[in-house]
Amino acid sequence: MSYDFILYGSKVLINQQFQEASLCIKDGNIEKIVMGKLDISDIPMEIVKEPYIIMAGLIDPHVHINEPGRTEWEGFDTATKAAAASGITTLVDMPLNSSPVT
Repeated sequence: MSYDFILYGSKVLINQQFQEASLCIKDGNIEKIVMGKLDISDIPMEIVKEPYIIMAGLIDPHVHINEPGRTEWEGFDTATKAAAASGITTLVDMPLNSSPVT
């Protein structure tokens, strides 16, 4: 199988342990995980160096995004950018002080 690229890291969180692994990516999905460094010459490789790690995205199940209305506090634009920058891939909004009430 051909992959779009390989994402390699010396610290990949798998089964609650950091391990050296290569993630084979195709169409934005992880198709295969190979323990260790997989080096296939015709497939581009992205290397994640320490102190960075590779792990699944996190879920924040309780956020107050305040949209519609009070976006000067925090709206969807700033909330989702801040979440993505910190490794959070899913937000569950708990509307609070939205105007009008959500």
